[in-house]
Amino acid sequence: MKKNIKKWLAGILAAVCLAGTLAGCGGQGTGAVSSETDASASVVSASDSTSAEAGKYPFTFKDSLGTEFTLEQPLEKIVVLNRQTAEAVKILGAEDKVIATGDTTIENNPYLGFGELPDMGETSELNIEAIIGLAPDAVLVHTNRATEVLEEKLNPLGIPVIRIDNYQPEKYEEELLLLGRLLDAEDRAQAFLEYRQGIEKMTAERIAGLSEEEKKSVMALSVGFINSNGGYRVFPSTATTGEMGVGEGYATLLAGGVDACPEIQWDPVQGDTTIQVDEEYALSCDPDAITLHGTWLGGYNCTDPADYQTVIDNIYEISSIGQMQAGKDRAVYVFHTDMLGASKRHIGVLQLGKYLYPELFGDIDVESYAREYFEKWLGAEYQGIWFYSAQDVQ
Repeated sequence: MKKNIKKWLAGILAAVCLAGTLAGCGGQGTGAVSSETDASASVVSASDSTSAEAGKYPFTFKDSLGTEFTLEQPLEKIVVLNRQTAEAVKILGAEDKVIATGDTTIENNPYLGFGELPDMGETSELNIEAIIGLAPDAVLVHTNRATEVLEEKLNPLGIPVIRIDNYQPEKYEEELLLLGRLLDAEDRAQAFLEYRQGIEKMTAERIAGLSEEEKKSVMALSVGFINSNGGYRVFPSTATTGEMGVGEGYATLLAGGVDACPEIQWDPVQGDTTIQVDEEYALSCDPDAITLHGTWLGGYNCTDPADYQTVIDNIYEISSIGQMQAGKDRAVYVFHTDMLGASKRHIGVLQLGKYLYPELFGDIDVESYAREYFEKWLGAEYQGIWFYSAQDVQ
């Protein structure tokens, strides 16, 4: 069946080239898009590809939405409309292949060094004409943003739209390996995953001896929606499919905690990563600890802990968190979203484990691991305040 599809694709590609309408035939695009999309399909890594052997082309693969592509050579000019993918590209040392970004990459990930490149805008307001004018080999974007419009505008011009997230827990490794294959950086991808897995293993070993009674219950909330419309927005730890939930919520389980509101589950089909609950329900959960997440608080350019202190004081004033056990114990921990919900998750989970079980992680200097990540894998100076505890407020 696959051979027939490839022959069909080859025929279509040849016909379009002869007609002179496929920009890829003139070097604008290197991927051929199949007409079939399997939403349940997983990413095909380099080891599972249809290429004759590693490093050879053509290379046929599926993105995270199940759309099939065939590349004749590594991607050399890419537009990255997902800031988490932009960071993954930097980790792989392939930043010279990025010709434009979007999705607030420049604002939220200034340490990646893409500030001088064209900004295509947020995924809700993309400059499609500018993307076309850049003639990229491919456009990389989230699985659930700017759906259909990019394919509708770019595919006829021979510009493939490859959809990967590079932050969802269950697909992170698979997607990074695929990205490494597409950018001819497989060794770097494998090396990073080994480094990351080493830290994850260390965390897992330290919490392995915890009994169910010793595990603390945690509620992961959006810091920007505290007491919004009389409720809270929760990051679920599990999905309706039974798989891993949203990164910020799933981190609770990785750090040795239990979800204080396990009934709340994430639907991967939906775009929202949080689910609103009312105040009564939140109070009934009565967690031992609360984690708060957002991109607007803390991060690379934050240098003054007073920013956190002001927000925490305000949260205690406007919400019912102070009535929960976590609030009474001041076991309220604020994380920049990227530290628990994306490529830095291994570091954020280590810090969360230390917050929850200081006796198990007393000898761990989390900042040193964060510094290693920035300096070794991003080639950037480590700075900023990425996490903060309400217990630190004076």
